[in-house]
Amino acid sequence: MSSNETESVVSADKEKWAVDHTAHPLLDPYFADKRSRLLHLTRLSYRRMRQDDEAYRQELSRLFHAIDSGADDVRLPQLLQKAREYLQEADIFLEATIESLPEDSRGNVHLNAEVAGCQDVRELMRISFDSSAARRSFEARRKLFLAQTLLHIDQCRIIQDGPRHRSHFEEILNRGLWQFTQQIHDLTVGYRLGDDGSTIEYTSRPESDDMLWNFRSTFLEKKHDERLISLDVLYYNCRFKMAVAPMGFEVVDGTHRVVEKTRFDRMRQQSSGSVLSKMIRKGINNPDEIGDLIGAMFIVNDNEALNELLMLLDSCLGNTFGWRNVTDAFGGFGTGSTLNSFSGKGFKVFKGDVDILFEEYGGSRPYRFPVEIQIFTLESYLRTVCSDHEASHLALKKRQFMYGVVPKIFPHEVYGDGWLPAFPEA
Repeated sequence: MSSNETESVVSADKEKWAVDHTAHPLLDPYFADKRSRLLHLTRLSYRRMRQDDEAYRQELSRLFHAIDSGADDVRLPQLLQKAREYLQEADIFLEATIESLPEDSRGNVHLNAEVAGCQDVRELMRISFDSSAARRSFEARRKLFLAQTLLHIDQCRIIQDGPRHRSHFEEILNRGLWQFTQQIHDLTVGYRLGDDGSTIEYTSRPESDDMLWNFRSTFLEKKHDERLISLDVLYYNCRFKMAVAPMGFEVVDGTHRVVEKTRFDRMRQQSSGSVLSKMIRKGINNPDEIGDLIGAMFIVNDNEALNELLMLLDSCLGNTFGWRNVTDAFGGFGTGSTLNSFSGKGFKVFKGDVDILFEEYGGSRPYRFPVEIQIFTLESYLRTVCSDHEASHLALKKRQFMYGVVPKIFPHEVYGDGWLPAFPEA
């Protein structure tokens, strides 16, 4: 490798470690060394509770109970137990994250025993401010940050209302789309990566060496704008992010099958881990800002079918101007919003956020909640489940984790420049 090539690799590696901590200042390795009003307020809070159990009780109570909620008589042991549960969840999240790292790098970021064994907010604040070891101080702050964010996720109203919102969206589709079902039939598609390394070749008559994917297709016929629209929806799923386990892929007897992979299976709220991971990766500090808590995915045959589905969705959602953040990666109409920066070349999807009007029982004022809708054509979807394709979903998740999460919770300023010898290819 020439000197210029070496410098280019070093420069690219430095870029991957360049992190903006604005959204999550407690993850800044230099937080305790920078003069800021946030640091000042945090120190004052610690000083109040350091040797005063009543002040400590009041600080913890503010985390779990609204002001003037009548919870002034909640005793310190009860509050300590509540805080302990979230601190333990933070440890589990970190352990699961370390297990996702390359095996030969995990030992470089193992958890400090003192911090991992501490399940007390006041003691973690002491370590954060008073420890002479920079790594131990950082890990104490990181644990406090993770526990606090997990608490905020649990307390977020849009997350608490998620199951009701999902049910409402499903009811809309049942009335405006699925009631026009004419037939449901099973379909097996055989597919392989084309010789050009990009195209997916597929057929309804699989050959022995093809990879296989099974669909349960729904055939619809609905009149819209004085025209009868006939459409095969090969796949549909609506999920609430907090109610499902992350999905992965495995090969069984030559057949790709969807299997549940619960990365945070030891957490009380398994899916809180994936929400927390996304907040770290995207620099989000308010769970309300996560637009895909409810997501609906459709797979249709081709571009023409995609257009037909959009018309049918418009006819039942009744919200043409409610689409936001639209991305049309199939081209021809302008792309709108850009794809995820970690998406592989060749990834194709039409997606956007639709605001659904919801009125609670009892006649309260209606409000809107977002649903992220993704529509794939058959080929574009098969690209995501073909492990050899650069648009593979598993490759995307790996890039999101390695480039979006790892540098923020295992910063090289704390763990050294060489703890992760090399990032995987993007």
